[in-house]
Amino acid sequence: MTASLSLRTTATGALPRNPARRTAAILLVGQFIAMWTAFFILMPAINWPASLDLPPAEILPLILDQSGAVFAGYLSYLIHALLLIPIAALMPAALGLGEGSGRAAMLFGGLAGFAKALGITRWIFLMPGLAVAYTTPGADQATQSAIAVVYEAFNAYAGGVGEILGVGLFAGLWTLILSSALIGAGSRILGWAGIFAALLLFTTLPSVVGIEAPILLTLSGIVWQIWTFALAVQLWRRA
Repeated sequence: MTASLSLRTTATGALPRNPARRTAAILLVGQFIAMWTAFFILMPAINWPASLDLPPAEILPLILDQSGAVFAGYLSYLIHALLLIPIAALMPAALGLGEGSGRAAMLFGGLAGFAKALGITRWIFLMPGLAVAYTTPGADQATQSAIAVVYEAFNAYAGGVGEILGVGLFAGLWTLILSSALIGAGSRILGWAGIFAALLLFTTLPSVVGIEAPILLTLSGIVWQIWTFALAVQLWRRA
């Protein structure tokens, strides 16, 4: 997971210029904006992300009541996730990665974006329908109980794919690869900051066995987003 020789040829240790960097920087800023747009829409509307832990009897009526904000917020969040896929494709060229590390970066970065998108889409396509069915005046207790089971089961599955695999594992591995390349290229501060961000992402993995740390999930996401923005600035300056 080291940078190619082209990364090491500048006198200052800075990244050499290539055209992939400007596009990657723009997309990194785009995903950053989309992520925080989602947060500032969903947080006041449904108390996101704390509301993810609410029982179906509380969250489903709230989703229906705030349907416009839920759609807009999660659509922005989906855009953030999908942008990670072309970013992953550009980063090997932008950082001058070697063949092996470049393929690994494309694989894990692309999987991170895909897994996150898979988890997010449930809030756009499935949960609103469940909210309507749950709150229908004619829905009896048995119907609501069945809907609650579907909600909890799908939330556990898609949430695990998006948050544990997409965020905790794939994004963490992708960040480690890029950070290793940055350190090898002489960008040590940004590289070590990326390693710290990746380690924070890995702290969310124990939730797969029931060890939950919501504060670490939130903190890791914030730190990682700050790091991606700093990476975008670095790439733009060297573009």
